[in-house]
Amino acid sequence: MRFIFCFLLAASTVFADERAAVETKGDTDVPDVVVEYLSNYCLDCHDGDSEKGDVNLDFTTVDWTKKENRSLWEEVLRVTNQNLMPPEKKDQPGADEKVELKSWIDRQLLANTPIGGTLPRRLTKTEYENSIRQLFNLPEFKVPAGFPKDSVVHGFNNLGEGLVLSPPLMASYTDVASKVAEELFPPARKTDPGSRTWTAGPEDLVLSFSAASIHKGALRLVSHGEDIMRSCTWPSRIEIPYSGIYRLTVDVSTFRKEAYGWLKKDDDMVLEIRARRVDASNRSKIDAFRFLQEIRVTTDSPKKYTFEAELYKGETPIFRWANAPLGHDPKTQPDHFKYRFKKNKRYFAAWRAATTVGERLRNTGSLRGKNGWDAVQRHLADPDLDLSRASMEDPLVKKLFAFLGSVSGRNNLGDTIACDYHENGPCLEIHHLKLEGPLKLIDGPGEKRRHKLRERIQAAAKPGESPEQTARRMVAYLLPRVFRRNPDAEVIDSYVAIAEEHLAEGNSPDEALNLVLRSILISPRFLYRAFTPGELDSSDLATRLAFFLTLHPPTSTTTHLAWSGELTDSAKLREEALRLLPKKWPSTFVTDFAGQWLGLNQLAEIMPDAGFRFSDEETAIARRESERFILEMLISNRPMEDFIDPNFTFSTLEFVRRNYRFTPEGFDVKKLDNTEKNRFRKLPMPRNHKHGGLLGQSAVMMATANGVDTQPVLRGAWVYENILGQPVPEPPNDVPALTPDTRGATTPRELLAAHTTDVSCAGCHRLIDPLGFALENFDPVGRWRSEWPNTGKAVDSTGVLPDGTKINGSADLKKWMVENIDIFSQCLSEKLLTYATGRVPNYAERHEIAEIIQQNKAKGNRFRDLLLDLIDSRTFRTK
Repeated sequence: MRFIFCFLLAASTVFADERAAVETKGDTDVPDVVVEYLSNYCLDCHDGDSEKGDVNLDFTTVDWTKKENRSLWEEVLRVTNQNLMPPEKKDQPGADEKVELKSWIDRQLLANTPIGGTLPRRLTKTEYENSIRQLFNLPEFKVPAGFPKDSVVHGFNNLGEGLVLSPPLMASYTDVASKVAEELFPPARKTDPGSRTWTAGPEDLVLSFSAASIHKGALRLVSHGEDIMRSCTWPSRIEIPYSGIYRLTVDVSTFRKEAYGWLKKDDDMVLEIRARRVDASNRSKIDAFRFLQEIRVTTDSPKKYTFEAELYKGETPIFRWANAPLGHDPKTQPDHFKYRFKKNKRYFAAWRAATTVGERLRNTGSLRGKNGWDAVQRHLADPDLDLSRASMEDPLVKKLFAFLGSVSGRNNLGDTIACDYHENGPCLEIHHLKLEGPLKLIDGPGEKRRHKLRERIQAAAKPGESPEQTARRMVAYLLPRVFRRNPDAEVIDSYVAIAEEHLAEGNSPDEALNLVLRSILISPRFLYRAFTPGELDSSDLATRLAFFLTLHPPTSTTTHLAWSGELTDSAKLREEALRLLPKKWPSTFVTDFAGQWLGLNQLAEIMPDAGFRFSDEETAIARRESERFILEMLISNRPMEDFIDPNFTFSTLEFVRRNYRFTPEGFDVKKLDNTEKNRFRKLPMPRNHKHGGLLGQSAVMMATANGVDTQPVLRGAWVYENILGQPVPEPPNDVPALTPDTRGATTPRELLAAHTTDVSCAGCHRLIDPLGFALENFDPVGRWRSEWPNTGKAVDSTGVLPDGTKINGSADLKKWMVENIDIFSQCLSEKLLTYATGRVPNYAERHEIAEIIQQNKAKGNRFRDLLLDLIDSRTFRTK
């Protein structure tokens, strides 16, 4: 914890110095023309006595060095630009007067707003996980359950403002550091743990589905299927504690080997033994486990077989009859039924009776395994069993055999016929198991992986090397990679001193290295990034670039450019950014950014009403459509206008036909099989299509609804903030929330009209509501509708945009946006830089973004070009 305390103390000093550097200009007089404007149009409600909305504009001087003053005048500029103030019923200023006020505020904000200012920014949960994986080559690493979530601020979870370090989070960091350190430097292994003996009878072996059963004191196996839950058994209470050589003795026998004629008298039954990880899924395939031994069983009385094999910590032996006739294979399974049906017509009739009801096949889920076998036996015992339909020419029998050759038939009725084998043979029987060891300790996968990891981080002691020298070598290797910059000698010495002190106290070299690694992993130099205010140095620039585009720390290529100083060069920075940009699906950058910007992460929590019949698979396709669409915009460097009105989408034919009600040009669906209909691909879509672009995609419409109904205010506010880039003010405290009319007696427009009669509401709703109503033809899953539900009334999607443009529906809204594409470009650019820098762009930074957008527009207005320009901006390059 002292590292964190020292870091925060240092950080507070740094930011104090940064503020002091800015706060040297003092107060600025407010010009007379502005004082007159404020007196005529503002001070009735916003002087020192009134302070309506806690706003006081009764100033003659302004201290622009104070952030709160800059925020106040920026808000004045916003409401003036949007004609929200003065209120409509008040005296209105002339155009020239507004220009004077806005020009003065603009000049002062640009002159007094410094570029940069990201608060101390720790790694997000995802960045932290990726860092541990990359640093220590632990691709499966995940933080433990209960690890604190990152706070979402301004729509993103990676802003310095929200990335606080709470006591529970620090405790979680400490816990993870200990686990990683123990992975590399565990407690010393016992040199001689001693040998022990485990025994298991049939009752101690696992019975899974139809894989095994116990009869007359023996466990019987009947299938060689690849799914272990249908063919195998293993001890339920044996787990190998140490990797080593073990002796296994198993008592096995055959049972009715020649039953049904599948095996001959001289055929051996082959018992296969493999090593199964105890934590492996019961749905695993047999080939996932390491082969140990094969035993040829020849007698129908129990016989002992003994062998020695390597077993690793956390494993247990697993048994399978490798050459069993039954295999739960759709290709061969029908043969088992045909053979029995041919030999015994009554058996045939009993199966037909059990699997049919009337003139259709019964739902075989209820016939799986023992339930189905009991049903067959009941029909066998029925003296009135109808034998007349027990024919391979019977239509229902043909359907039954077609089903037997399917995956469901393999599982359900394969488990049922397995019960026949369990009772009547042929079977392989296991009577007893004994396991002894370890006879000798060996390195298992864990130890072998540990040796490689220690070599990777230079922590494997070399011949003749002292523990202190090993510690220094490890520290010198790790610190530049963990801290993402070259540390000075003093920092390296401080961590080596930790090892030396621990060794001096009598601890082992591994215990000393364990402590050093834990100390490194809870250092603020690892958990946080970019300490120095102002322009980022090459190391911090590399870190920002890598985490922005990959969510991983810098790789060796980026690090080399940083340490050589080349990365600060504009051309090199753009070249490296282009290298790191995603080139194919999937893309962590697109998924993470779009998931937060567009709200796609919320889809996992939205359950569409059952009436929409919109499946989880369709939700996944909808999300992928939006993500793959954005990736294509980036990879192909498409014009910004295509975000709004493209000539393509990504989806499946089945999805767009069902949910968008159109068939893309060039596809004859009648000639395509289900695989082709459900293949996710790029699809042509005519421009001006209602489902084209972000404002027509199913995922966006779902994210802006709740799965049950839509609310124009919520969708409008979302578009206003995430597509037009304007902040949505909080509603007044005394205004109740808009509640949908569950009786369906009124339309959303009528409800909203009644809700917004209050003057304090009308101004914002005038900006937001037209955007929401323009999208009201989209239902909660993004399908097009013409009527509001349960009203019989046509959707009224008309409205007036803030600039006075009249629109009727999403087509007009998208047309207006294409004509005013700079607004969207500004919004997307600000979202990208918010996500990249960990702060919301301030006034001066937004001004820089606007200049970049105009420059990009002159070059063709393409998305990838814009993104590279943003990465090369002062805003991106400054802490």
